[in-house]
Amino acid sequence: MMKLKTLTRWMLNAGVLMTLTACASGIPLLKANKAQPVADKVAVELPAGARGVTVNEFQDERWWTLLGDPGLNETVETALSNNTDVRLANERLNEAGAVLGIAKSARWPAIFGQLTESRGRTTQAGNSPFFNPNVNESTRLGLGATWELDLWGKIAAQTDAARASLMAQSYNLRGVRLSVAATAASLYTQVRVLGLQLNVLEQTLTSREQAYALAKKRFEVGLINELQLRQTEAEYQTVKAQLPDTREQLSKVNNALSVLLAGKSSRIDALSADNLKLTRVFILPADTPSELLLRRPDLAAAEQQLAASEANLEVARKAFFPSIGLSAFGGRESAALDRLFTGPAKVWNFQAQLTQPIFQAGRLFDERDAAVARRNQAVLQYEASVRTAFQEVYDAIVAQREARERLTAREQQVQALAEVVRLAQLRVDNGVANQLELLDAQRNLLQAQLSWAGAWQAQQGATLLMIRALGGGFKADSTVALNAQ
Repeated sequence: MMKLKTLTRWMLNAGVLMTLTACASGIPLLKANKAQPVADKVAVELPAGARGVTVNEFQDERWWTLLGDPGLNETVETALSNNTDVRLANERLNEAGAVLGIAKSARWPAIFGQLTESRGRTTQAGNSPFFNPNVNESTRLGLGATWELDLWGKIAAQTDAARASLMAQSYNLRGVRLSVAATAASLYTQVRVLGLQLNVLEQTLTSREQAYALAKKRFEVGLINELQLRQTEAEYQTVKAQLPDTREQLSKVNNALSVLLAGKSSRIDALSADNLKLTRVFILPADTPSELLLRRPDLAAAEQQLAASEANLEVARKAFFPSIGLSAFGGRESAALDRLFTGPAKVWNFQAQLTQPIFQAGRLFDERDAAVARRNQAVLQYEASVRTAFQEVYDAIVAQREARERLTAREQQVQALAEVVRLAQLRVDNGVANQLELLDAQRNLLQAQLSWAGAWQAQQGATLLMIRALGGGFKADSTVALNAQ
């Protein structure tokens, strides 16, 4: 008995020594600091005619409804319901929930039932008397239990790591939904703009074809020279050459949208010049530093990954501690089945086991250092993510402002060039100017119309960029319904 106490005391002392060693790693532990922007807040002047929308006004995940486009609503909701990336992220969340359940179960005893039928032959050349039967039969029936005592908190740290990973995956799911919704909205806008540009080109081609046919007739009767004829033909061929490129781009964007929607269709209304107006929505960050850190799912996920790495480092450190396990079994055992439930057939045993790592060729030290390095990586990744997030917000603010100014200028340019075309047509009809002057004005108007549509797409994209930079409709005070307690 004294030897057992001495051995136990020696193992505990060895555990304390190993524990002190576990705390000292050759890799320095980085301090986890939250990166801050250059300025605490972003001052934004609301453009004239715009309705300022702060982050508090689109707390609901369905932020796309702010744009007031039924076709966009249908497209985004179809994407979120069918997209493979969203479904995959949801399954990863389910897996993380199951992993947390596994970690939590380790806190409780494992109870099992056991039924054993055995038959064996013993040697006749051994110490047993020869007259004993050398064939043994037995039946064992009972309940057993094992339980590892979490005196040092290793199982608790494993549970904390699994819980943080679950929360990180819930934020990742929100991030995937935000990305898919924003991508669907962007592709929807591109389809509409390319459709409008294709329509403009087709209408222009028709007018160019008619102008070329008229020029050939006038050339044949000597009213214009060959230079004017070839110039008219060149303008016709130029527009004709632009059509394949636009059709190809439209087909590619349609294919990308179809993949995003997992093959499902969505209503996309035709875009006309009447739709190319400034959006009244201008997204304003109310309090960028605090809001951003709480709202963006990628930052929330990075923070939870950091928490998980901290917990995993504790697990690696606690591996140096002694582990204490309890096991017990109780039931009945008998050679004959009809005697299994008699009094003499009762059996039981109880065992306590203390296990202390002594020598494992440095494996535990390497596992601890690897955990330190992974934790340091999580710190650096989190800090980099925060800095990138602030940069994206500042860039999106500028993009919104400049996109509005660009669209206004393009609209005024189209109006001015349309008047130039009208006046040039009058001059040609009155014989004051030649056809080349009209063709030049028409060419400029066509390019301005295409640029106008592109500027409208850029304005829509800037709005989406700002919403995405602020974390979409992600609510700071809610997460996916989880059993993470």
